[in-house]
Amino acid sequence: MSTKEKGVKDRILETAVRLFQTQGYANTGINQIIQESQTAKASFYDYYPSKDLLGKAYIEFYGKEQLVLLEKLQSRSENARDFIQAWTHILRRQTRNSEFAGCPMANTAAQIASTSPSISEEVKKLALRTVEFLSIYLKERQKKGQIPKNADTQSLARKIFASYEGVLQIWKLTGKISALDDLPEMVDAIIKSSGKK
Repeated sequence: MSTKEKGVKDRILETAVRLFQTQGYANTGINQIIQESQTAKASFYDYYPSKDLLGKAYIEFYGKEQLVLLEKLQSRSENARDFIQAWTHILRRQTRNSEFAGCPMANTAAQIASTSPSISEEVKKLALRTVEFLSIYLKERQKKGQIPKNADTQSLARKIFASYEGVLQIWKLTGKISALDDLPEMVDAIIKSSGKK
């Protein structure tokens, strides 16, 4: 692919990312993406023959960004509490941006229901990768004595991910940014109870 072609494809995806995040996947039409990306219709379909393929590329893009963010937070955090506090801080900062509408994978999955198997599969893969990332991180913390030795890190990771998704949904439903501040407390409680039999 030439540099020019890559530029056009990137411009389409960047426009789609912005529109999907602000308007939602279901509320964004291909014609709007074509117009706002200043792309010829034929060029658009050369790169993305369907909206589903563009939606899948959007989730892939978000997934890469999310995992890079989590890796950065992990490298800067002394312990799990610092990691979750930093994650919460990022979420609070994102909510100040009027274009932030919550978790793109949860939002997209809710909007498409079961009408797009390829997007649903991409969302599922990203959710599982995120849980696996958290599980590996927690295992490392476990080796350092920060997580109870008998804790099931896979189960812990799922509960932390569920808490993350939950606080974002409460924020969206209520408009109260303070809902995000529940995340560190919820994760603390999950970790403390994880060693109890």
